[in-house]
Amino acid sequence: MPTPQKETQVANLTERLGRAQLAIVTDYRGLKVKDLRTLRRQLGEHQAELVVAKNTLLTRATNARGFDGGDLFKGPTAVAFCFSGIVEPAKVLNDFARTSRILRVRGALLDGKPIGAEAVSTIASLPPVDQLRAQVVGTISAPLSSVVGVLNAVLQTFVATIEAKVEQAEASAA
Repeated sequence: MPTPQKETQVANLTERLGRAQLAIVTDYRGLKVKDLRTLRRQLGEHQAELVVAKNTLLTRATNARGFDGGDLFKGPTAVAFCFSGIVEPAKVLNDFARTSRILRVRGALLDGKPIGAEAVSTIASLPPVDQLRAQVVGTISAPLSSVVGVLNAVLQTFVATIEAKVEQAEASAA
């Protein structure tokens, strides 16, 4: 029989899973409290939370959401819930794992579907959202500016032809 405290924890985890765009599952074994605090602060700057939780509670929360956690919840587990964006928190975790050599990314839940650690690395390698938007705008505007240039050249030729005809008519009238 679950205690009221555990039921509250499962409810909190279920609520976070529902709000999160991405939940990155890590193995934090061997990290010092100071390192966890630093990581939490870095993630907090990107609207993400790092939560250490028991695997059974995480499994119950994923089941309550109808998600498949796969085999992500084995051993000491910390989950980074990414609420606002997914690229920056993934970068923070990847960089922290690379520099600390202790933290290990096991995988993640993206829209309730389990993905591997390689997919998290791929997400972390994506450019920021603003840069992606700029690339899309640039890709769209390049052909449009070419079309505008062609249309402008046609109009200039048309106007030059009319001006030449007007000058020719004035010259023949005089």
